[in-house]
Amino acid sequence: MKFIEKRKELKTTTYSKVVQLLIIVSIGFLILFSILYYHSYQQYKLMTKISTSQFEKEANALVELNSEGYSSLINEITFWDELVNFIEKKDISWFDNSLAYLVDTNKIDYIDGYSLKGEFVSKVATSKIKSINFIPKSVFEKLYKDKSIHFYVKISEGIVEVYGATVHPSQDPFKNKTSPRGYLFMAKLLDDTYFVNLEKVIGSKIDYSTKKFETNSKTIFFNKLIYDVNGNEITSLTFARETAVSFSKTRNLLFLLLAGFIICMIIFFIYAKKWGQKPIQLIKEVLEDGNTDAIVALKKIRGEFRYIGKLFEENNNQKNQLNIAKFKAEESDKLKSSFLMNLSHEIRTPMNAINGFSDLLLNQDIKEEDKNEYIRIIQASGKNLIDIIDDLVEMSKIDSNLIKPNLTSINIKTIVESVYNAISITNEKDNIEVRLVHPNDNIEGNIITDGVKLNQVLINILNNSLKFTNEGFIILEYQFDTINNLILFSVKDSGIGIPLESQSKIFNRFTKVASSYTTSIDGLGLGLAISKSYVEMLGGTISLQSQEGVGSTFTFSIALKFEDKIQLKPVITSQNVIIDLGNEELILVAEDDSINFKLIEKLLNNINFNVIRAKDGNEAVELAKNNSEIDLIFMDIKMPNLDGYGAFEKIREFNKDIPIIAQTSYSFPEEIEKIKKLGFNDFISKPLDKEKLYTIVNKLLKNKNLD
Repeated sequence: MKFIEKRKELKTTTYSKVVQLLIIVSIGFLILFSILYYHSYQQYKLMTKISTSQFEKEANALVELNSEGYSSLINEITFWDELVNFIEKKDISWFDNSLAYLVDTNKIDYIDGYSLKGEFVSKVATSKIKSINFIPKSVFEKLYKDKSIHFYVKISEGIVEVYGATVHPSQDPFKNKTSPRGYLFMAKLLDDTYFVNLEKVIGSKIDYSTKKFETNSKTIFFNKLIYDVNGNEITSLTFARETAVSFSKTRNLLFLLLAGFIICMIIFFIYAKKWGQKPIQLIKEVLEDGNTDAIVALKKIRGEFRYIGKLFEENNNQKNQLNIAKFKAEESDKLKSSFLMNLSHEIRTPMNAINGFSDLLLNQDIKEEDKNEYIRIIQASGKNLIDIIDDLVEMSKIDSNLIKPNLTSINIKTIVESVYNAISITNEKDNIEVRLVHPNDNIEGNIITDGVKLNQVLINILNNSLKFTNEGFIILEYQFDTINNLILFSVKDSGIGIPLESQSKIFNRFTKVASSYTTSIDGLGLGLAISKSYVEMLGGTISLQSQEGVGSTFTFSIALKFEDKIQLKPVITSQNVIIDLGNEELILVAEDDSINFKLIEKLLNNINFNVIRAKDGNEAVELAKNNSEIDLIFMDIKMPNLDGYGAFEKIREFNKDIPIIAQTSYSFPEEIEKIKKLGFNDFISKPLDKEKLYTIVNKLLKNKNLD
């Protein structure tokens, strides 16, 4: 309220009154300026209009006068018995001897004759016109009726003005007693000579286009359109003349006056704002928005406003320190929660397979083939669990500076080829080619570095490429940079690529990049973070270039010091046991992890249920909507594209009754509370408890059948 009152008071300050008075004066000046400018411009337009109109009349009169002479000439020579005789008998020598003089004496460029049928007979022409028989056929019918004609034709030499008339005997000078015996045409080329002659008469420039003239504000134009025999426009003759009428001087003077007035107003406003309004505005911005730039500006103003700015700065610093402390506390809490949830999920996934398939092994009637598969799954899951724990321990050691490089003499070629062979063996995708490119300059002798850590970096990056490449290639290449004493490695793949916004944090801990090209991303997201730490220990750097949907290239270097043995990580599989409970009811299992799905599928098949799978939430919704035979749904909470919560809500929009069981790897109290609050019929945590699973399924299907 106080600030609003202050603003009301500001409206009655001396500064505001001066500004208001200045605005009124400015408006009055602009009105006066506008009236003066408008009146001057209207006078200019009137004078220009009068000049242009007079110029147009002169140009038209000149063109008509020039045409009348040639029209009279052709009418005079076309009632002539000898000319009739020439047309009928085609006496070319008479035509050349008798009509050729007209070309020179009357400054005509071309004369030709045609029979009554429109057949070309002969022509006489100057050297300007090489074309013959260019008279359009459509002219003859019209000329026959009108007895004379005037039009323009465009030929290769330029545009010609054509005069035509019908040929009659001498006793018919008015051409109204006898019918035409033939046609005679005269033509004049509209060339530079033609234009120069006209320019001398009218005192202006003439050409075909305004672009050919040097123009200014004094130049006026008139365009005389010229047409062919059918009335189609060919081009226009442009007449240009400079007049004594000009508005530019008056306009420049007026704008000079306006510019001086505006400069005075600008200077006044600048200093009025600087000394009066600006400090108050800065205080307002600090109070309303906490603008730090306004505080800095206040401190630069002399007097009491500088002291006010310092007070604001002290207050703002205290507030920022509190916000930083709050942000760090919240960020730490988020990182802790995110770490615990990821850790819980990644540990429970292999534990689920270990417990579940171990339970299935207790079945005495298990086939030997199934037993072996279950054991392989348990072993692989156990190895996955160990890898996760190893990564956590390794990261912890790196943080505590407990890991130092164990520098030994190694053969770099042996290390690289061993890694390449190991990756080639573990590559189970037939449509991916793994290639190794050796350096151009092979260097003999061993290298001093930590072979175990180098091996682990190569394995981590290659496994990463293999995981996210569905088809194409993976290329491992290394080169020696003896100038900078570095060994340069690169791993290039044609995989899914990494989004641009995720590339800057790809080497951060617990970073897992989700993409529309992949459905499941396992691991803690520590592999690349550990690799980066190892590379830096070995005296190098690591970087990434990637384009989503095209592929990625990881490049790293280690120190080259002249002066062997790699260990590969195994792979993973999965399997199950039996009972009898169901009656071939159909159960939908929404699970992105193949091992977890295989376990629950086996458990449900063993108790006489049929199972179908959805790999993400969107697929689960579509199957539930389109398959009315589904009796129960297992919904994994953490899935790509659409998680279990979202899929549950969408299914409930069209099916309120089907039992839906939540599967979760987290099992934190808040997670369980969220599942219950959302309305799931029940939930089960990973690793799966077989007896609990059977109990929940039995309970929900019995309740459904009772309903």
